Amino acid sequence: MPVRVVAAPFVLAGPGAPALRDGAVALDGDRVVALGPRPALEERFGQAERLDAVVLPALVNAHLHLELSHLAGRIPGGSGLVPWIRSLVAARRAAGPAAEAMERAAASLERAGVAAVGDVTNTLDSLPPLARRGIAGTLFHEVFGFTAGRAAEAMRAAAEARERTGSPPPGLAIAPSPHAVYSTHPPTLARLLQAGPASVHVAEDPGERDFCSRAQGPFAELVLQLGLAPGELKPMARSAVAAVAPHLGARSLAVHAVDVDEEDLAELRGSGATVVLCPRSNLAIGGRLADLPRLLGAGVPLAVGTDSLASAPSLSPLAELAALRRAFPAVEPARLLALAWNGAAVGAPAVGRLSPGAAPGILAAPLGGERPADPCAWLLDVHGAGERPFAWLGRHRPEARA
Repeated sequence: MPVRVVAAPFVLAGPGAPALRDGAVALDGDRVVALGPRPALEERFGQAERLDAVVLPALVNAHLHLELSHLAGRIPGGSGLVPWIRSLVAARRAAGPAAEAMERAAASLERAGVAAVGDVTNTLDSLPPLARRGIAGTLFHEVFGFTAGRAAEAMRAAAEARERTGSPPPGLAIAPSPHAVYSTHPPTLARLLQAGPASVHVAEDPGERDFCSRAQGPFAELVLQLGLAPGELKPMARSAVAAVAPHLGARSLAVHAVDVDEEDLAELRGSGATVVLCPRSNLAIGGRLADLPRLLGAGVPLAVGTDSLASAPSLSPLAELAALRRAFPAVEPARLLALAWNGAAVGAPAVGRLSPGAAPGILAAPLGGERPADPCAWLLDVHGAGERPFAWLGRHRPEARA
């Protein structure tokens, strides 16, 4: 197959790389052969196909719940996480089949330029629609049960479900994971995080701090209503982050991190875990955002996710970054965009950078004749706010994973 050269006014190679003006990418099918200034690549490979677009790596949605897509618009927010959870449980019991909604949601990921995900699942039913779209990443198979007996039963049921499902296709992996400090038996939570890779919801709501430090508050009430005897609930740590940090590692995702203090920041940084921000969901449920400048200043590895359609209006990572840009305008757009290119966080390390020899997934964002001074800011302001569909120039082609 002859090498195809695609040129554009702007080529973004990935995190930390400056925008390449009048740049080009040489492709052998879906794989990157070279990138650089258009004249240099045309000299090597021949005439380029010129696009009126920003060319960039495909994106990563590091936290979603595809199987909740049928609950879009059904769960009221704004009153905090515990009332939202109660509404979610009731709505999920009453809702109809989820399969068609998952297919539509997977298609929307493709339109949003997503090549890899960190999908949280209870049922593993999201595996087929993700696989059909060629989306890579990790399905974090959640384990619930705050008592030892319930957690053990949940672990057995989850293992049986994975055995029935069989091996996922290349590019996708399944990893058993805890849900949160208030919903997974603490020793089970520790074992799952230590085994990794794993994802955990943490510090999404200020009530988690009260639950962990004093065994009180709305999360304590929730756990007691789920069957724990009153005398069995004890304080576990000074905060939710402190409860999970000793068990986190480089293959851990700590999702949300909205309610964190300086000690929490230090523990997150020291753990090596990636914090996944879900700003629109956080605003919808609790009206608060994670403090992005503090997280960046602390050197905590970051990624971005949408959470589910039950709490966010779409599955677009750029729309999440646009929300962060509105809230934190002092953060450079290029630094924001890097949060959507952390493929390694979800087990898809090739996604998020245009590297020769790799097939990371390559997008074109039509400029419509515009020539912005800052293409990263333009992507967030125009494609993020309006959620325009991307054109795919090349698909992610993962190597088979063990």
